Amino acid sequence: MSQSPRTCPNCGTPAPAGQRFCSNCGNDLGMAGPASQYGGPSSTQPASHPYDQSPYATPSSPQQPLQPVQPQGQPANQYQSYQPNQQYQQPPQKSNGFAELLGALGLVFFMRRYRPGYRARRQSSGCCGCLFALVILGLIFGIPGYLYYRQNPHFIQNFQNQIQHSVNNNNNTTNGNPPTKQPPITTATINQSVTYAGVNFTIESVQQSSAFLDDSSSATNGMIRVKYRETNNSGQDVLYFANQINHLILPDKSSVDPVSSLQTGGINNATTRENWVDFAVPTSDKIGQLTLVIGGTQEAQILIPLTGHANLSAFQAKTINPNTPISYQGLAYTLQTATESLSIPGKQASPGMRYVVLTFKVDNSTANDKAVGSTQDYMRLKAGGITSSPLSTTLPVFVNANTNGATGTVTFLMPEGNTAYTLIFLAVQGYSTVQVNTNFTI
Repeated sequence: MSQSPRTCPNCGTPAPAGQRFCSNCGNDLGMAGPASQYGGPSSTQPASHPYDQSPYATPSSPQQPLQPVQPQGQPANQYQSYQPNQQYQQPPQKSNGFAELLGALGLVFFMRRYRPGYRARRQSSGCCGCLFALVILGLIFGIPGYLYYRQNPHFIQNFQNQIQHSVNNNNNTTNGNPPTKQPPITTATINQSVTYAGVNFTIESVQQSSAFLDDSSSATNGMIRVKYRETNNSGQDVLYFANQINHLILPDKSSVDPVSSLQTGGINNATTRENWVDFAVPTSDKIGQLTLVIGGTQEAQILIPLTGHANLSAFQAKTINPNTPISYQGLAYTLQTATESLSIPGKQASPGMRYVVLTFKVDNSTANDKAVGSTQDYMRLKAGGITSSPLSTTLPVFVNANTNGATGTVTFLMPEGNTAYTLIFLAVQGYSTVQVNTNFTI
């Protein structure tokens, strides 16, 4: 007679031979007695619950039937037993939002390209993938790069200059030591003249080389030498220093000072001499791209583009010859000349200003000697709403009777940009009761 299949003594669920725990309620089938012929639990061994078993029970310990305690409000079949093989679960990891975004975009592209029925187009094969990759790279690198460029707008230009200077250093140096033989020299002829502090500067030529052997301060990665002739016919000695009044503007608009000069100090009156000034300039900056500046930062500077044909009319003196007669305090004045310039002997005008020098002839045809007095008391010059007193004068303060041809100058400092002037002889007690105005244009 065949043996009936086992059933769980607790819930009656059939259990295959060799199964230890009930698949429905988790009851330990090994503790149950042999099944009866009616399929129920053995009458000699009461049904037990897994909570009835103690890990310290022995086979001889009497088994007391206990009823499992059901949680209130729940049916018996929802009661879960302890699972001895349950594995430990790690806490969830934080997700990377940027990585998830890239993954999602990649998934969209993959599903679009490999969806059922998709057929690749021959003329655009690979284009979509490349375009998608470029968009992603543009987002990753483009936005931070744009923000950095907004904060550092000169980054690209400075970076290019650094690279160029590094290349020049590598190409034009010989282990950092001065050359023992004069490197090739490129010469550009200029031959243009300007006046600074009453001294005539004629820029004769400009030379370029990687170094100059006759200059101990010469750099080895590029030099510019400006050669000029100085002529002082101002009537007085003029003091200046070559390393303070000369500057060079490079193509990138930066300015460099001289490293040395042939003549360092000023020049005596009635003297002509040759001079040169050296600047450290990379050989990649060509002569025609440079601009020579004569004048200090607190002076009206003269800018000379080193092209050989620069227009320097704005820095040249302008002179007119009005020969206008003026009658004042019984004397006959003649305004012979009026000159507007950036300099007078020994001085350069301040930025935005110009010197106006008036030359007079004074005649005294009376039988009495005349005390002319100081021009500070009775003479003014007006232009553009600005009226100025004389800066200096050489007019005599006393004119003898029956004397003609006394001469002298009166110098004013006026704002630049004016062409129309008014010379004023004031109505001043002790000089004249009538004001005399004389207009002229330079």
